[in-house]
Amino acid sequence: MQHDAVSLDHISVSLDVMVPMADGVKLATDIYRPALPDGSPKPGRFPVILTRTSYDKSNPVMQVAPVGKYFARRGYVVAIQDLRGRGNSEGIGDYHHRANAREGMDGYDTIEWLAAQPWSNGRVGMVGSSHSGSVQNGAAIFQPPHLAAMWIDVAPLTAHGWESRSGGAQRLHMVPALFLHAYDAVEIRDDPVARRRIEEGAMGMREFLQQMPYKRGLTPLAAVPNLEAVLMRYQNFDGLDPWWTQETLDQRSRLDRFADLPTVYSTGWYDCFVAEITWQFAEMARRSTAPQRLIVGPWNHGGMRSGASRIAEVEFGPAAAWGNAVYNPERLRWFDRWLKDIDTGVESDPAVRLFLMGGGPGGRTRDGALAHGGRWISSPSRPPAGSEVT
Repeated sequence: MQHDAVSLDHISVSLDVMVPMADGVKLATDIYRPALPDGSPKPGRFPVILTRTSYDKSNPVMQVAPVGKYFARRGYVVAIQDLRGRGNSEGIGDYHHRANAREGMDGYDTIEWLAAQPWSNGRVGMVGSSHSGSVQNGAAIFQPPHLAAMWIDVAPLTAHGWESRSGGAQRLHMVPALFLHAYDAVEIRDDPVARRRIEEGAMGMREFLQQMPYKRGLTPLAAVPNLEAVLMRYQNFDGLDPWWTQETLDQRSRLDRFADLPTVYSTGWYDCFVAEITWQFAEMARRSTAPQRLIVGPWNHGGMRSGASRIAEVEFGPAAAWGNAVYNPERLRWFDRWLKDIDTGVESDPAVRLFLMGGGPGGRTRDGALAHGGRWISSPSRPPAGSEVT
């Protein structure tokens, strides 16, 4: 059901616009549009920023403020969409963490629907981190005609290589991730007993991780069978069968189909997917005619967005702190160039920006961290010229 538009700080917001996919399933999408002082949508055609999420499109910290409000106030229509089987979208039972068979096609259908709307100028850019970065990779494989630029943040290309397994070993961080997705699964939204089972399992995660190997039907995730089945897949790896090589879990082998678009890849030295992301940049820079950019800071999986300059017990100094105060203006420069044809200087930016850690005063800061320091360096390629592989 599409709700009526409401006014929000000179932004017109339409909640739960049900966007149709090719197979008839409709995905709930919140549309943020520039508005006139009276709150009505501003006339004209605007470029579109799209983010697709498994983490609730109405989240005020992750979605509404840094994406919806920020870009709508700067001349963009913003679409924030719940993935199939998540949030208010249809397709209950179709959500399998990252193993969603129609993920790339849903991205394609959404982009082309947005481009066809009377308030769209026909150019769509995509943003998003982690899972919302992976779905950008998935859409790009289908080469939507109206997808014009992307900023892919901390997103893996493969499940077997980096997301849930690495070098043959299971990566345990995906086990609590499945509990996070199970807790707000649509299937148990009205089942407090099942939600409590997931919650108690998450609270005892340390003990749960020590109980491997798991058996189907005997874990708290049995409350959401789709996700318990994924846990079994993550645990019981016996070679690259068709499940592991499906396009949503293995985009690395399909880069020959990847859209040739201006794209920024961002990550951190302590991000769990840094090796694959930097590889993707280097490979796409080799293959593409469109500009490709790489940014690597001294961050963990969420460090760039948090604005932190410290990771664990190490302080890297103020130059390391991004957060939305730096991240959003950087993204705006990128999309203003490729979606609005504004010369923002991004074409003159170095292809690679890396934070070189170290060189600080040493010792301890007032709050007890190691004053390690660091500085940004740039290069036309990755790895930088003169680097020594050790």
